[in-house]
Amino acid sequence: AALRSRAMKVAVQGCAHGDLDEIYASVRHLEETENVKVDLLISCGDFQAIRNETDLESMAVPDKYKELGSFHKYYSGEVEAPYPTLFIGGNHEASNYLWELYYGGWVAKNIFFLGYSGVVNFGGLRIGGLSGIFDGRSYQQGHYEFPPYDRGSLRSVYHVREFEVRKLLQVKGRQLDIFLSHDWPRGVANCGHCDRQRLIRKKPFFEREIAEDSFGSPAAAILCNRLRPRHWFSAHFHVKFAAIVHHASSLAEDTLTARAFDRAAAMAAWKGAGAGAEPACTKFLALDKCLPNRDFLQVLDFPDAEDAKSCPKTFQYDPEWLAILKKMQGEMPLARGRVSCRTDPPSCPGVSPEEISWVAERLAGSESGSTIPNDFQCTAPPQSTFREELAARGRVHHYENPHTKSLLKLLDLPYVLDLSQSQSQSQSQHQRQHQHQHWAPSGQMYFTQPGPPLPHQQQHRQQPPQPPPAALQNSDVNPEEIDIDDDDDGEEQVLWTPEPQQDCGNPEEIEI
Repeated sequence: AALRSRAMKVAVQGCAHGDLDEIYASVRHLEETENVKVDLLISCGDFQAIRNETDLESMAVPDKYKELGSFHKYYSGEVEAPYPTLFIGGNHEASNYLWELYYGGWVAKNIFFLGYSGVVNFGGLRIGGLSGIFDGRSYQQGHYEFPPYDRGSLRSVYHVREFEVRKLLQVKGRQLDIFLSHDWPRGVANCGHCDRQRLIRKKPFFEREIAEDSFGSPAAAILCNRLRPRHWFSAHFHVKFAAIVHHASSLAEDTLTARAFDRAAAMAAWKGAGAGAEPACTKFLALDKCLPNRDFLQVLDFPDAEDAKSCPKTFQYDPEWLAILKKMQGEMPLARGRVSCRTDPPSCPGVSPEEISWVAERLAGSESGSTIPNDFQCTAPPQSTFREELAARGRVHHYENPHTKSLLKLLDLPYVLDLSQSQSQSQSQHQRQHQHQHWAPSGQMYFTQPGPPLPHQQQHRQQPPQPPPAALQNSDVNPEEIDIDDDDDGEEQVLWTPEPQQDCGNPEEIEI
């Protein structure tokens, strides 16, 4: 039988937890039953790219959850990923391996890590993402964690940094088609066009945080409100949830919680203004973890990204993003200590056409052009031989990944991911750990004290904290989340009670 519409089809998957064999089998089954062909698979974190048993030491989970999974077979070449696969990092990862590929790169043949933050193109789609989860204690820290990790750094290395958000806020070019984050943007459950009550029925331990507007990542909310991608995919909370975010109605920049939203009035204003499109909105979808009878996989059509010679279905560098990496590499903080990176709009002007042209010329002069070269190489020994190599070479804590070195050479940038090479810079920054680092429009650094508060720390919500309902006193912990001692940021939040929202029915009926 002929395949159904050949619009670009993207399979989106929630938390992988190392179950690659099961995920690929599920995609294959869906293709057969629905008579479709999937072009790209996206995983929204907790991918767990474990190459061998020693990588388990760099994954922040209790010992009872440390399993090798099936990724090591793809890493060694025993099997190959049947679909181009793109993923971001979550909070349960082989952090030592992902650090090798901080800027993004191949973890195995046909499997691409988007980086700690990143933007790539695939088949006409522009895809951005942010790895990790938000924790207020780490947000303004530098990337000070280097393998081997101690107990503390093992549990902070996956926390989102303001520097990564600052980089992404420089993106000013064509609208992103897709954005990925592991945890959800703050306030998405209160955005006004979703079934919040259904979410609470399925996950009652979320109710208090949703009511307080502390549920989700304020950093991700800032990115969503500022970048306004067409689609946003997340995972982390192990539940399927869909919403439509109308950005003009967001209560504040660091939350998607809506003011009293009147869609009819908004549409009337839009039509009166003669606009050519609906008011800016983002279609949000979160998915479950890979388990039987769970909603962990969904295939979406992208009819605007059909086959074209100019849009090959391969991973392509994004020239604007590479220009951002080039411009901001010198600002990368590598010290432990508070380093405030300005994220207000005037401080995030983007890159100039000349800077993008410089990158385009470098790409044009390279062997693979804009196509990301298929230069995957094993760095750490695969599972089948790691014991012999460990006995022969001893423990190696950091490998210089050839893909990373190739990208840095392309951009004429230094290598800073090795502790021994970065120590002098880290120590210099550590001496300034009580200062806030700001950037002038020219990109030159200067220092002031004190820095401005984070948006989520501002007192723009005046209602006092309210105790949770009695029924929730003992039910505000997600029983499905792996318990890590300090996953809770432990910071006092300014709480508030959102205005009543209209029940919009089943979120799974929202057309994504």
